[in-house]
Amino acid sequence: MIYKKCKVVIARSGKEDIAQKKKYIIQHFKYREYAESYSQMIKEAARKLERLPLGYRHTGFQYRGYDIYMKPVNGHILFFTVNENTAIVTLLRVLQDDMDWQNIIKQWIQENS
Repeated sequence: MIYKKCKVVIARSGKEDIAQKKKYIIQHFKYREYAESYSQMIKEAARKLERLPLGYRHTGFQYRGYDIYMKPVNGHILFFTVNENTAIVTLLRVLQDDMDWQNIIKQWIQENS
C-alpha cells in the first residue's frame, strides 16, 4: 500500500469524458457556469486520490496489468489505476453512476489494450 503522496494524472480518455459532459451541459442547459463547476468538481475529486488511492473499491477489471479502482463522486464514478512503483494515479474514465459501467469499461479496455 502506498503511504506517500501520489501524483494524479488524467488520461486522454478521462479528459474526453469531462469535456463531453461539459459540452452536453452547455448544449442542453445553456449553463456555462454549471459546466465549469462540474469540471472543477471532478478534477478536485481526482486530486484527492493523491492520498490512499488503494482505499477504494476494485472493479474486477485490469488495464495494462494494473487493477482498475472506482471512486463515486456526486452521481459519477471515477475509474483509475495506481502504479505503486511510481506513485502515479491515472484517471482513466469518468462515467455517470447510472450508466452500465461494467460493459463500458470492458469494451473500453478491449479497444485500448
